[in-house]
Amino acid sequence: MQISIVIPTYNRYSVLIRTLKALHDPLLQTSLYEVIVVDDGSTDATPTMIPDLASSLPYKLLYLRQANRGPAAARNRGVAAASGDLILFIGDDIIPQPGFIAAHVRAHQAHPQQQIAVLGYTPWHPDVSQTPLAQWWEDNRFRYRALLEGKIPDFSFFYTSNISVKRVFLLEGGLFDENFIYAAYEDTDLAYRLAQLGLKIIFEPAALAYHYHETDLRAICRQMELTGRAYDYFVDKTGQLGLSQVWTLLGTGFWMQPMFIDPLWRLADYLQTRKIIAPLFILVLMYFFQVGRGKRPPLNLLVQKDSR
Repeated sequence: MQISIVIPTYNRYSVLIRTLKALHDPLLQTSLYEVIVVDDGSTDATPTMIPDLASSLPYKLLYLRQANRGPAAARNRGVAAASGDLILFIGDDIIPQPGFIAAHVRAHQAHPQQQIAVLGYTPWHPDVSQTPLAQWWEDNRFRYRALLEGKIPDFSFFYTSNISVKRVFLLEGGLFDENFIYAAYEDTDLAYRLAQLGLKIIFEPAALAYHYHETDLRAICRQMELTGRAYDYFVDKTGQLGLSQVWTLLGTGFWMQPMFIDPLWRLADYLQTRKIIAPLFILVLMYFFQVGRGKRPPLNLLVQKDSR
């Protein structure tokens, strides 16, 4: 099997260089894989640094550049340029560990059925601050702990930070919907369509790569806002609710007002490096999700700080 590794990137050249260097897999012949970087309109040093790096790498690196259109469009362009039987999607802040690519290939060789996708394991990088909030976010958003304990992944685990799929099956599913312009729901939407065609995801912990991305409450709130912006389009398109009934009710309560959330956000901001009180953080994140949907006004606290 030949494998094409597709990496969309935007303004992260310093981490991307680490990713590209780490993709040299000594357990796999370099002729069996290629790496395709799709630069989604970066304004940093990416356009000059990455092409220069290509000549020093032991594998084939194809660098493509486009106007900023979002990760869905960038991945589609990468797939269009790919020549491999397998497509492995990773992020530009994912640091593969030795044997990473080989583990994906072995899993597909063991499960040659067209509809099989292989999900790798992507915990936080050891150098990333392991705050209580960061750990809680990993456990609840990515749910790797549940997978390690034996949970069978459904289509909602189609994480494009570290997942591989047969190219033929991917094309049958219609690729990513480029109307999703943020990194939110674009992978879930594709996975939902693939699930209608029989998608089955296998979790392979040996396909280990670290997520090198510092996060804090402010960054997660921004992410939840972007997720809210994409949510209604996903629901209208698929008829599938992206939230449980409990979360839906939570987001429509009388407490979803700035006068209540502002002090809760301040408390959560204080606690994020000390202790997790799950209901508190859930309320705050749900508020920002509703801000993204246009259902609630932004908090002045964050608007003021983000403007500086």
